[in-house]
Amino acid sequence: MAEGRTEDAKTAICALLNAGKADAVVQKIAAALIRPPRRKRGRQKTLAKHWFEIGEEFYAMRSVGVLHDDALLKLSETFGYAETTVRKAIKEYDAAKTASDEASRS
Repeated sequence: MAEGRTEDAKTAICALLNAGKADAVVQKIAAALIRPPRRKRGRQKTLAKHWFEIGEEFYAMRSVGVLHDDALLKLSETFGYAETTVRKAIKEYDAAKTASDEASRS
């Protein structure tokens, strides 16, 4: 399940349950698959789906002289996100680029 292969996990758990060899751990996993635990209240914060494209386009616009606020507005219209989401996407792009640059230096 940790690897994202939920269907394979379900198959293996069903085999153990049908064979009558399921211990308490397997039964708990089976119960979690049948009825997952409740999520925390509120919406989970996620990144913009196109954060990489937004970051690249933002810096391409800035390199040809487009003003910061105009670039944010244009990207907001293009990708259909609020300006704050576009700002967060650019921040994520910057962090990923910094991490990549540091990793390539090492």
